[in-house]
Amino acid sequence: MKKFLLSFCAAATLVASAGTTPGLEYSWGSLIDGPTSAGDQSTDIAIGKKGGIYWFGTYGSNDANGLDINYDGEFLFTGASYSGTSQNANFTLLKTDADGLKQWAVYSNSGDFASSQGGCAATSDGGVVIVSKVRHTDGFTDRNIALIDATGKQTAVEWTCERRYYRMMATKVSAEGAVVWNRMIDFSTEPGPGASGNYASFWADVFNVKKITVDDNDNIYIALNFRNPVSVPKADGSYETIVPSESSALTNWTGDPQSTLGDFLILGLDNSGYYRNKLSFEGTANCTYCDNLEFADGKIYAQGYAMGDGSTLKAGSHSFTPTSDGAYNPLLLRASTDLSVDWVKCFIGEKVGGKHGFQNTGITVTGNTLWLCGQYNLKITDPTDPSKSVTATQGTLREGFILKLDATDGSWIAARNSRDDDWNEPTAMAKTGLTGYFKVLQNAEKPEHIYVFGYVMNAAVGVFLRQYDATTLEGNLDEGQNNMVTQGGAPSCQSIAYDPESASAYFTVRGNKAFKPMNADETAAPTSWGILATRFKLPAEMKTTGIDAITGIADEDAPVEYYNLQGMRVENPANGIFIRRQGSKVSKIAL
Repeated sequence: MKKFLLSFCAAATLVASAGTTPGLEYSWGSLIDGPTSAGDQSTDIAIGKKGGIYWFGTYGSNDANGLDINYDGEFLFTGASYSGTSQNANFTLLKTDADGLKQWAVYSNSGDFASSQGGCAATSDGGVVIVSKVRHTDGFTDRNIALIDATGKQTAVEWTCERRYYRMMATKVSAEGAVVWNRMIDFSTEPGPGASGNYASFWADVFNVKKITVDDNDNIYIALNFRNPVSVPKADGSYETIVPSESSALTNWTGDPQSTLGDFLILGLDNSGYYRNKLSFEGTANCTYCDNLEFADGKIYAQGYAMGDGSTLKAGSHSFTPTSDGAYNPLLLRASTDLSVDWVKCFIGEKVGGKHGFQNTGITVTGNTLWLCGQYNLKITDPTDPSKSVTATQGTLREGFILKLDATDGSWIAARNSRDDDWNEPTAMAKTGLTGYFKVLQNAEKPEHIYVFGYVMNAAVGVFLRQYDATTLEGNLDEGQNNMVTQGGAPSCQSIAYDPESASAYFTVRGNKAFKPMNADETAAPTSWGILATRFKLPAEMKTTGIDAITGIADEDAPVEYYNLQGMRVENPANGIFIRRQGSKVSKIAL
């Protein structure tokens, strides 16, 4: 095994090092690496409910540079043959243990999977569900596309065609690495009335899929933007067809997939991958996107954005009107698992220099707090109170932001911009460089601080974890700037998963030169562009006690207590799987 570990001397001096939060420790790092010049992308990470870490991404192969994808310097699988000037992107689901040791991989050696599309979510049986976006490998439209699982079994999609186009794939994989089921979801390729140019006769790319989550019953929720009708398989063998709105933007669309338009959709599947429900908007807009989903305490939280056309939209019984000035308006809502909407908030965005400037967002729900963070170069304003806003300060250079909201109604509590604090170590680039905030981490049991995961596009700062006061949102400048992975060219973060039981962060970093994790005694260089998968142990305040540490009463007549599957107390459990505790007796129940 070639992974590089924390040296003894570095561990001994870690707490005393300047600018580093006490207790933050680098554990290990390993490269997931294809041989191509730009084909490697990490999409998502999930922590298994019965152990193990799932790393989902797409890794490139081509005939000129090589076909073999490696993990930790060792062969993982052989990707698809590709003779063009770019690369084929291969489906890659890697499972490791907590120490980074490979357990198995499920992969494709056929099919071209769209980078940074889809996601993965851990299921209650220890397995994982994955949603991806796939078309044929260039030049091989006469062949079926297949996944090869950890048992060596091939799951083929019976699919040949004359022209390449994208379909959506939903896949369930067991904890042992076997493909349990695989469902294909189809979007119409029929051109609309505005089709023209290269897209006059055929629309090959009509949707974006950005994230998935699952509820306590392992039902699946998928975040989408779609521009043509979609047909979803049902358990009885029929199909549910969902049609986008008849907005003028869609009616006049040429078919160019780079266009910013289409409709918001949360697509619900059951735990076997069949159609269950959906959430879309009534009314028209220039575009509405769903980019993020998170399930917490029986609710679905969704984040996206909208560009208005002057019309009012409805999400269930809740109305909102995005601005029609061409700006991205950040959008948040909460719904029950039946996808009935509790509330929706459409914030006011801005367009700067002809650009929208709002991307790479993350949402986190902790108790009654909803955190939104991301990367932007605009102003975001509360639609109900113009005095509440957060503003980028560097013009067109993008910055990070944090919004703190009340999870019960979406109301604005506080906000912070990445330039509001002098994050200036070790160089001024920490304050002035292009910056992105990707995820807020917070321990529900000890919520005094938040840790924000992000990056500065600068080799000396790189991928960081910054500590903020959860109430004031002021940064801890003395110990709160943790440059976890530097060098790597200009390293950027891609995905992260927080495990509160072990107080660990598992995350990925993308770069094209040797990576240098904090206090590691070695660097690791990818073939060209590559992904560093790594684990850091977080400060002690980020560790939860879990249900095993909850003090109970041995008396059989003790009051009944309920906890969710993360070990947190629930006062009024409903619609899900819970832990029931009465004195010394503990059992799992479904409500």
